[in-house]
Amino acid sequence: MRGLIFRAIVVVLACLAMDTQVKAQCTLGFSGVVTDMDSHEKLADATILIKELNLSVLSNGKGEFEFKGLCPGSYTIVITHLSCSPQSAHIHLKEDLHKDFEMPHNYNQLSEVVIRGNAAATSTTTTEELKGRQLESTRGLTLGESLRRVNGVSVLQTGNNIYKPVINGLHSQRVLILNNGIRQEGQQWGSEHAPEVDPYLANRLTVIKGSSSIRYGGDAIGGVILVEPKLLPYNLPGTSGELNTAIFSNNRMGVLSAMVEGSLRKYPHFAWRLQGTAKRGGDARTPDYWLQNSGVQELNMSATAGWRKENSGLELFYSLFSTKLGIFKGSHIGNVTDLINAIENGDPPDYIKNAPFSYTIDRPYQSVMHQLFKAKAFWNTSKFSRLGVTGSFQNNARKEYDVVRTPRTNPQLELSLYTTALDVAWDHYQGKKWRGTVGLSGTYQMNDINYRYFIPNYQSVNTGVYVAEKYNSGNWILEGGLRYDLKWLYDITDNDRSPYDKLTGDINSAGEPYGERNFSGFSGNGGITYKQDDWHFNVSAGSAWRSPQVNELFSNGLHHGAARIEKGKTDLVPERSYGVQASIDRNNEKWSVDVNMYYKRINDFIYLKPTYPPQLTIRGAFPTFAYEQTDARMMGADVQLSYLFGNHFRLQGKASILRAYDVKADDWLIYMPSDRYEGSAEYLFDEGNKFKQTYVKLTVAHVLEQTRVPATGNIEITKPDGSVDMASDYTPPPPAYTLFGLEAGTDLHIKHRSLTVTAAVTNLFNTKYRDYMNSFRYFCDDMGTNVSLRIKVPLSF
Repeated sequence: MRGLIFRAIVVVLACLAMDTQVKAQCTLGFSGVVTDMDSHEKLADATILIKELNLSVLSNGKGEFEFKGLCPGSYTIVITHLSCSPQSAHIHLKEDLHKDFEMPHNYNQLSEVVIRGNAAATSTTTTEELKGRQLESTRGLTLGESLRRVNGVSVLQTGNNIYKPVINGLHSQRVLILNNGIRQEGQQWGSEHAPEVDPYLANRLTVIKGSSSIRYGGDAIGGVILVEPKLLPYNLPGTSGELNTAIFSNNRMGVLSAMVEGSLRKYPHFAWRLQGTAKRGGDARTPDYWLQNSGVQELNMSATAGWRKENSGLELFYSLFSTKLGIFKGSHIGNVTDLINAIENGDPPDYIKNAPFSYTIDRPYQSVMHQLFKAKAFWNTSKFSRLGVTGSFQNNARKEYDVVRTPRTNPQLELSLYTTALDVAWDHYQGKKWRGTVGLSGTYQMNDINYRYFIPNYQSVNTGVYVAEKYNSGNWILEGGLRYDLKWLYDITDNDRSPYDKLTGDINSAGEPYGERNFSGFSGNGGITYKQDDWHFNVSAGSAWRSPQVNELFSNGLHHGAARIEKGKTDLVPERSYGVQASIDRNNEKWSVDVNMYYKRINDFIYLKPTYPPQLTIRGAFPTFAYEQTDARMMGADVQLSYLFGNHFRLQGKASILRAYDVKADDWLIYMPSDRYEGSAEYLFDEGNKFKQTYVKLTVAHVLEQTRVPATGNIEITKPDGSVDMASDYTPPPPAYTLFGLEAGTDLHIKHRSLTVTAAVTNLFNTKYRDYMNSFRYFCDDMGTNVSLRIKVPLSF
């Protein structure tokens, strides 16, 4: 089956190559430059759309864009940018045409004021973006899998379905995710609690490295991830949308996502959008066996409506994310002896290895539902300032179902986290040089847990006040910010409300009180950028703090998806980080150079440490881990280079290198990503009559063995000669591995409609491997070959 699919892809590529050799009868060109009306900066990444053809391009770092192979005629041009009002124009094309556009910038509109940088070097932060064709090639994957395309981002993985982004070695509560401008508040209490975000919502994914953005909290020590939808189509009467579909061979998964949006001619200041995604996949396959009970089901939707005029506006957003995730049965083992044998053997038992493919999701599995509601309004307080108010509510409901001896329908653990937040921000911009924000934020949370104990119930109140300013003068940009946060945890009580008295005691009695915790601290950052032609140089430094989370303080039980026992430590103190980073980047028509270097010191760094022996429970035997603190030193570099030979052939190389050290123990830190090197060779075909923006790309990724792990620990490992070695983990890091991939894509033009088609093969040679950052490396191999096909169909009504 895989051979047949692979040959089909080769045939398609051959057809594409043949078609591109046919000269089109339509040979006219349309080009121009997109500029910010207020600052006169050249706008990178503006989208220029020819509405009648559904054909679009992005402007480059100099604001330039170009269409080729157009037919004579009249066209409607629509220009959009992330933080600008959409503009439209009509052109009559009878010969090559050059036309420039100026975009009125929405500094005082509904667009997010985020301290970040991009290709135009408008900030002092270090960022990477996933957009356009790169983002299209990840459709159907989870948010964590998609972000793995960004240099310097790896994943904390649990099996084949659960991926949590890791930025330069830091993850979970140290990496802040903004879903349409709102802090994603889920139960990030472990590697298997992945972000409950539908990537189809996003028009681009942006990664801000380091503690550079203080508007949304000082606890983002690792960085910030922005899930950014495109602006609503204000003042563009009509209805349009797109249909996305994706299929994957490995777990026989299918994904269907649709989006429709519009604006009324009678009410041009009102716009709306509806979006939904459905996904279903079965058991994944390693090169040798199926991963029994590793299927996934997902059903998501979102709705957005907005009203905007020149001096005020309101936007409402609601999203629902629901998923059911199977947990590989080979990770839940009945007794300590079998667990140790499974880890030592490296493979699951034969009765699990020999199980056939199935779409059935049985116990153990997880059911997660996340709801988010956002309301945002703005008012212009003067010609150069605005006041924005954003309120939000979130509910994260998680149910975990264990293997049970007798038939039961209830979960063994049920968690509900309720979050209400309010953010008030005053933005000002004075001429071309000064811009800034002063703000106040507040959050209330209530956590409610039923059935088996893992963490206590609690309530919390978080407040913060911040100020951020930026000065732009010619080739120089100066930026700085300061923030103060206060966090109060109270009403912390043991879970004693289960209807099953044998599990948790008397339902009518109050739970054990754990007292309360108060934490507070300052965060600050500053940076400077110098830009000269297409070169940008940036240096930034900052200090941030993060309070210990409830799971780090009080957890004591089975972490279901990760298949391990975790124990908190009640006397943990807040982390304090000090960091500096420098970057150099250059982008022009031929060269793309991006070098980012960083150093970070984190005092009282909180981490999970394996302990011995494994713990036997009524649900089986599981590895045991405990939270500890130390001082950590982390340094590394992310490097990305590419060069375009002629107009067709591009070579690209990437490298991510990290050194993470335990200062107190004078040893390496455990569970840090190993060095990773990637390369790709891409061929860009000439524009054809039907096939445009056609490419084929071969990729290779080499991940080194993680040799920088603690030299010793308290895990008893019996050697073949009968002697006992005290190791730092239940099993040593897996060996290095190399994976090849193949990808091809095109825009297929049929009757004034453009279909985007992308085909890809990952793990091309079905390599058997295990990744050090996958918590299931104790029990099974990673996925084998996976062939995917993605199609995007634009809709116009």
